[in-house]
Amino acid sequence: MDTALGIGDIAVHIPRPLIPLATIIARHRRRDPQWAQALERSRKRTGQVSLRFPQRWEDAATMAAQAAYQLVARMKPAEVASLRYLAVGTETGVDHSKPIAAHVQGMLQRAGCALPGALSTFDVQHACAGGAIALVNVGAMLAVSARGERGLIICTDEARYPRGSSAELTQGAAAVALLVEPNPRLLELDLGAVGYSSRDVDDFFRPLGSTTARVKGGYSIECYRQAVEEALLDLAARRGCGLAALLEEADLLALHVPFRSLPEETLADLVRRHLGADDAAAAAFLAQRRFGAGTAPAAVVGNVYSASLFLSLAALLADRGRELQSTPAGRRVLLTAYGSGNTALAVAGRVRPAAAEVIAGWRLEEAVNCGAEASLADYDAWLDERRGAGWSGAPPQLPEPPERCFYLQAIREDGYRVYGVRSRREG
Repeated sequence: MDTALGIGDIAVHIPRPLIPLATIIARHRRRDPQWAQALERSRKRTGQVSLRFPQRWEDAATMAAQAAYQLVARMKPAEVASLRYLAVGTETGVDHSKPIAAHVQGMLQRAGCALPGALSTFDVQHACAGGAIALVNVGAMLAVSARGERGLIICTDEARYPRGSSAELTQGAAAVALLVEPNPRLLELDLGAVGYSSRDVDDFFRPLGSTTARVKGGYSIECYRQAVEEALLDLAARRGCGLAALLEEADLLALHVPFRSLPEETLADLVRRHLGADDAAAAAFLAQRRFGAGTAPAAVVGNVYSASLFLSLAALLADRGRELQSTPAGRRVLLTAYGSGNTALAVAGRVRPAAAEVIAGWRLEEAVNCGAEASLADYDAWLDERRGAGWSGAPPQLPEPPERCFYLQAIREDGYRVYGVRSRREG
């Protein structure tokens, strides 16, 4: 199929509850001043400021539905009818058997979205790389179709770690939905040349039955840097060039963002070693491409696992929106995903002529900055609640969800999760 394929639109949902890292560290200071000092050093090194977490009626499925609903609402009826794939990338699934994708399909249909029944729905799990894997695979399936079909990819996660661990400062939650289509309005992706890296390591994992992940901090950072470089080297080889040329030709670069400073440090190191740059030249390389605009949301939202790469991509595009109005077409994009355990994949693309028009319809800045500071009690309730093993029936002390909201309505005695859609008619 010669038709261009790629991302036609992006929608972001970020839950409102926010907790400043200074508040978390202050609590630890009252209990263990020495540990609090270590956490403060970690906060400064990572560049993190705050984190967002779901409300008690939210989970990975409702966040996915909320992001997807925004996207579907902007689509024409014929485009919705052309959907063939609905795939979710997640590390924090809500059921060991039923995919979040099936729950999302049901929620969207109950909200009045005319999704077709002839859909392929599935989840992809590989830590933080699930969404990117779903993107390239759905893109490949669309490439062999001559029907003008589309795919909806949703990356949704809530990152939780044990209270008191150093990783507590890098928690977060969000969902990002991507429309994959022929002749995309936003980004064309070269899905014929994808760079890969994979190996079996234990840098990060979440045992069955655990709501919190286990991470070996220093080792995980080492695995991230190695896998990202290997995937980019593989992509460069498949495109018939060196890594230096691949980096130099890219106008926008987005990497997975576990915390703000890691992709910045990783890219600067690659520029120094492969382009022969000194520290000043490496910093100028990142500044010229406004790389920091893509990592900035992570500082206030936290690590959002599979959604992280695409939140960074959306922020980069939004930052360059005005510039793209005058010189929209042909800007080269380089995306690199990472999933612990581990895998990495890299794909190149180009900005499409209609990109500025698409970006103008986003409300990304509002989503990133609309956080409302929560209490430590609410934060603790999120950390402690297992939401599936801890209660059945209606959630205890459930605050009323806002209008046009998907929510976890109940968990039946047999463990099945029941989702609701609050519309204006519910009053």
